[in-house]
Amino acid sequence: MKSIITVYAVLAAAVLIFAAGCQSQDGGPSALLDRYFASAVRQDYATTYDCYYAPYMAKVSREDYVKHRKEASVLQSYQVLSLNKDGDNNARAEVRLTFAPSEKLHRSEPVSVKVSEDLVREKGGWKIKVW
Repeated sequence: MKSIITVYAVLAAAVLIFAAGCQSQDGGPSALLDRYFASAVRQDYATTYDCYYAPYMAKVSREDYVKHRKEASVLQSYQVLSLNKDGDNNARAEVRLTFAPSEKLHRSEPVSVKVSEDLVREKGGWKIKVW
């Protein structure tokens, strides 16, 4: 009986973790950026997708996003250079991304770029805002 209860407890915990996706309710925008970029470095693009805000998800399916990301350059590392909140519902980050060498892109060395990421509070958590 104990083993059945343990199995159900583990399954319930897994469902809660999956349902939480990339919400950052207690970690704020910094935690969201870490989940977003760390999942991209691990090439866990389904988790990366969960970090986007609803209007993006309404236009781009998870399957299309994952397929596109698997065809693109692999993110090797990231460094959050700055993070500035604008009130309680918006933030902007400057991030340095380093992409792996790519035969497909005829790049034999890693390449680093600096990007800006907009973040927005949505449904109690922070999300990456695009467009």
